[in-house]
Amino acid sequence: GLICEANSYLRNGWNVLDGSLVIISIIDLATMHRGIVTSSHVESETATRIFSMLRVFRLLRTLRPLRVISRAPGLKLVVQTLLSSLRPIGHIVVICCTFFIIFGILGVQLFKGKFYYCEGPSARNITTRQQCETTSDHRWKNQQYNFDNLGQALLTLFVLSSRDGWVQIMYNGIDAVDIDMQPIKNYNEAKLVYFISFLLLVSFFVLNMFVGVVVENFHICRAEQEREEKARHTAKQVKKLERKRRRTREVPYYAHFSPWRRRLHNLCNSKYFDLIIAAAIGLNVITMSLEFYLMPPALGMTLDYCNYVFTSVFIIEIISKIIALGPFRYFKDKWNRLDSVIVVLSIAGIVLEKMNNGHILPINPTLIRAMRVLRIARGSRNFL
Repeated sequence: GLICEANSYLRNGWNVLDGSLVIISIIDLATMHRGIVTSSHVESETATRIFSMLRVFRLLRTLRPLRVISRAPGLKLVVQTLLSSLRPIGHIVVICCTFFIIFGILGVQLFKGKFYYCEGPSARNITTRQQCETTSDHRWKNQQYNFDNLGQALLTLFVLSSRDGWVQIMYNGIDAVDIDMQPIKNYNEAKLVYFISFLLLVSFFVLNMFVGVVVENFHICRAEQEREEKARHTAKQVKKLERKRRRTREVPYYAHFSPWRRRLHNLCNSKYFDLIIAAAIGLNVITMSLEFYLMPPALGMTLDYCNYVFTSVFIIEIISKIIALGPFRYFKDKWNRLDSVIVVLSIAGIVLEKMNNGHILPINPTLIRAMRVLRIARGSRNFL
């Protein structure tokens, strides 16, 4: 159903996303078609304005790649993790802002107006702002990151939390003397406690809580996804067992076979028959690997006869299975179709190779012989 039933289409958020993107695409195509039609016809001003507004939906075409998310379990897990983490992340943001404001107000009280310094050739001899401004070639400047007001303090603390250039900001605070006073190296080392406390509480603790929340929700979402996959797998197994039980109650399709055909059917479906064919494929691969450049003609002739023998074995296998199972049931299996194609190509390769020996066809013999390599693919069905 669309919305009424428990498992209806619109009750799944991913289906809502897919449906919305499809509707947007339809609107986009409609506006494009309308634009083509109206390019040669005069329409009213109202209709033109309406379709101009609808053309805004063309910008939403960039959201089409989001449809991949609903079809990729890994991407869906990441998106679900981020969405489920929004609420706890919001709580951490509040805590983080609280710490920033507290340390920002404290920083303004401790360092407002104290990050100024005198810049000039003889700044070491300057102690006050007045001396700096009255001395030529000297300027009274402020540090880029300071605590003169709460806004500047929050910006400075943000740089501190990123741990990018925080050492220089810390030394500027330690060197600060007073308002309109030239900084002195390591003047008040006790202010180191302010910066270290902020780094420990905010940078190393609060900010890492973001990662912790995302990781925790990732594990929760993955466990939920695994439960859903397990439930789907269980339901699939139940349906499979139910189909198998119904088949056991039905009369076997080979019940009306004649005795000799039933014996042939049992032979073709036995594990010993599969082992014999697998051994033939393995021996065929070995004989193909014995070919080399400038090999003796006798060896080449022997390998050709081996190729004829193995091809005959595979032809007998296919004919036996077609008789035992019937053409429809035989070709219904994809592996049987693959076997048939490979055997037909092998026969065609032998025929074309013989024709090419008489220079009847302008075909490279190497390409014809390479077709036999496809027999190796027949052995892959025993491992899949």
